[in-house]
Amino acid sequence: MDSPFEILKKEPAGSFRRFEPVSDLASANIRIKELTTLSPGEYVVFDQRTHNAIAAGRLGFWVDARRE
Repeated sequence: MDSPFEILKKEPAGSFRRFEPVSDLASANIRIKELTTLSPGEYVVFDQRTHNAIAAGRLGFWVDARRE
């Protein structure tokens, strides 16, 4: 089964690049915190099911897990 969420990274020109899939929002939050220490920037979590960005941040974010 494909992961329902995708982490995207904002490029300097303003577009977003697919970075990696994640299975849940808690994992996305942890991973974004790790990524910002290795590769600073703005990250977005994209919901593959609804085709909406559901969270964005430079240092991580908190999303109510009940949204999943």
